[in-house]
Amino acid sequence: MIIVRRQCSRSVYSDFGVSTYLARIGDSLECSLNSKHDNVNPGWRSCLNDLCDGFIRRARTPLTSFGCRTSLMKSFATSNGEDLDVVSMPNVCRPEQEVVGSSLLETSPVYNEADVEQICVLLSGSEDWDSTREGLEKYNVNFTNELVLEIIRRCKFHSGTALRFFDWVGERDGYCHSVETYNMAMKIAGGTKDFERMRSLFYEMRRKGCSITPHTWTIMIMQYGRAGLTKIALGIFEEMKASGCEPNGSTYKYLIISLCGRKGRKVDEAVKLFREMMKSEHVPDKEFIEIYLGCLCESDKLSHARKCVNFLRKVGFSTALSYSLYIRALCRVGKLEEALKLLNNAGEERETLNEHVYGSIVHGLLRKGDLEAALSKVDEMKQAGVSPSVHVYTSLAVHYLKEKEIEKAEEVLETMKREGCKPTVVTYSALIRGYVGMGKVDDAWSVFNQMKSEGPSPDFRTYSMFLSCLCRIGRSEEALGLISEMLGAKIVPSSVNFRTIFHGLNREGKHDLARLVSQQKLDLAKQRKSTT
Repeated sequence: MIIVRRQCSRSVYSDFGVSTYLARIGDSLECSLNSKHDNVNPGWRSCLNDLCDGFIRRARTPLTSFGCRTSLMKSFATSNGEDLDVVSMPNVCRPEQEVVGSSLLETSPVYNEADVEQICVLLSGSEDWDSTREGLEKYNVNFTNELVLEIIRRCKFHSGTALRFFDWVGERDGYCHSVETYNMAMKIAGGTKDFERMRSLFYEMRRKGCSITPHTWTIMIMQYGRAGLTKIALGIFEEMKASGCEPNGSTYKYLIISLCGRKGRKVDEAVKLFREMMKSEHVPDKEFIEIYLGCLCESDKLSHARKCVNFLRKVGFSTALSYSLYIRALCRVGKLEEALKLLNNAGEERETLNEHVYGSIVHGLLRKGDLEAALSKVDEMKQAGVSPSVHVYTSLAVHYLKEKEIEKAEEVLETMKREGCKPTVVTYSALIRGYVGMGKVDDAWSVFNQMKSEGPSPDFRTYSMFLSCLCRIGRSEEALGLISEMLGAKIVPSSVNFRTIFHGLNREGKHDLARLVSQQKLDLAKQRKSTT
C-alpha cells in the first residue's frame, strides 16, 4: 500500500540569495532515480522527478522505487509562517509529497555500515593515494553500487579522494558503475568547478551504455548555473532536448533559478523557459516562484510578474497565496508603492492578504526609513489579533541597529523571546553585526557563542559576515580562527573569506599570518580539487 505523507513547504529563500539557495537545493539532487524508471511514460517520470524536488535525505536508505498518487495539497506556508490553502488540482504531483511504505523503501541498507565507515576512514586518513590504494586492495569487501554510492557521498567534502576512489573501484573485476554512482561523481566534480571532469564522466557514461536520465542532465545544468555560467547551462539544456531526453520539472526549476541569479542573470531567457515549463504542465513549487517573481520585480518586468500570478491561480494556487508572493517580491526590491496599491485594490481578499503580507510591508517601510508608519502597521495587526512574526521583529531589530540604537534592538529581541517567537539565524546575525559596528565585540562574540551552544547554528552567511566585520575593525586574527571553525562545522570557506582575512592581516602588519592564510587556501583547494 502506498502512503503519501504531506509535508508543509517552508520558505528557504527569503533570507538567502539565489546562489545560497542553489547550493542548498543541490543536495536534493542526491535523491537517486533507478535507471529502470526511464522506460515509464513521461507523466509518471515527471512525477517521479518532482518527488525528488525538496526531498531531504534523512536516512541512508537508497530509494528503490517510487509511486505517485494525486491528492488535495494543503498547508502551503508563507515566509512569515502562516498557512494558506492550495486549491485541489487533479493530476498534479507536488514536490512536498514524500512516498513511503514497505513496498517502496528498503527497510535496511543494502550495505554494511561498518564497511562504509572503515573505507571512509581509510580514504580520509592519508594524502598518499598509493598507500590508500594498497589499503583498499587489502580490505576484503564486495563492492556494490549501493556501497560505492554511499562512500563517495560521505567523502564528497574531500572531492579529490572521492573521485580517485570512484576511478579505482570502477576498474575492479566484476564491478560496473551505475547511473547513480556516475551522477554522484558528476555532482562532486561540478561542485568543485571541475567541469572538464564532469563532462568527461558524462561521456564515459554514454560510451559505456549507461542510461542518460533527466537527472543526469539536470546535474550538469545546475552545476554550471551555480557558477554563473548560464550560457553554458542553456547550451546543455538545448543539447539535452536535441538528444531526445525530455526536461522534467527539476530541470526547468534549477535552470530558471540560475538565470534569475545576479551572476549570469538572463531574465528574458528565464521568462521564455517559464512559459515553456508551463506548456509542459510542470507545476512550480512556492520557493521557486518566490525567486522567479523576485527576479521579475527587481528587473522591472511587472507585466510578466502579473502573468505569473494569474497562471498560479489557474493551476491551483489560492488567490491569497498567489498575490501574497507577488506583494512580498515587490516589497523586497523596494517597490512599496506598487505593493500597497495591489493590496488596496484586493477587494474581498484585502483582509486575508493584509494578514499574510504585513511583515513584508513593515520591512519595506523600515527600509524607506518610515519607522512611524511601520510601527503603526504593527499596532494595526495586533489590534486585528495577528501577532508579529519573526520577520517583523527581525526587521525592527535591524532598523534600530542601523540607527545605532542598540538598547531598542535588545528590547525587540527580549520581546520576541517573551512572546514565544524564536529568533532565527538572520536575527542573531543582525545583532552580531550591530554589536561589532558599535565597537562591542565582546557582546558580538557572546551572541555568536550562544548560537553555537543553543542554536540556531551559525551558517555560511553568519561566518562570512562576522569575519568581515572583525577584519574591518582591525581584529583579523580573531577572524582567522573562524576559518578553522567553519571547516570543523563542514562549512567550506569561500575565496572571498580567505581574501578578506589575508588583506586584513596585511593591513595590520601580520604578514606571517597572512602567508599562512594564503597557504590554507591553497591546501584546501588542493584537497578538494586534486584528482591525481
